Amino acid sequence: MVRSCSLVLLAVGAVCLWASGSARAGEKRHPHLHHALYELREARHELQEASHNYGGHRKAAIKAINAAIGQLEKALKYTGDKRPFKGDPRAEHYKKYRHHPHLHHALHELRETVAELTLAAHNYGGHREQALIDTRHAIRQVELCLEHARAKK
Repeated sequence: MVRSCSLVLLAVGAVCLWASGSARAGEKRHPHLHHALYELREARHELQEASHNYGGHRKAAIKAINAAIGQLEKALKYTGDKRPFKGDPRAEHYKKYRHHPHLHHALHELRETVAELTLAAHNYGGHREQALIDTRHAIRQVELCLEHARAKK
């Protein structure tokens, strides 16, 4: 009797673990990291295609964006979370920005990424600290570009 109850409890536990794992399998475990990567790539493209150099900040911003992309990719590779964010360039949230929508939204996602990295229970295979440094640097460089773009108007 005790053995059959133990087997039943073990089976129930296995089913619960399987069900919770299946539910999580469809979710992204690092949503802001994925979204930030997408927005960083779009922001980089926006900077590269611009007809001006944002008061001399464009080159530094692209360099900072590339560094942040590299570190976020390394962090995600360590976790095994390979499901990339596939954004919609016509998404509603871009409509709230009159100019430079990907630069603005990259700032939002980069700030969320800093929070996500800071609150993480692990260090992303040793990449968390550098990812935080590079992400914060990208934030500052994008802010400088946007400040210059606002001042130019």
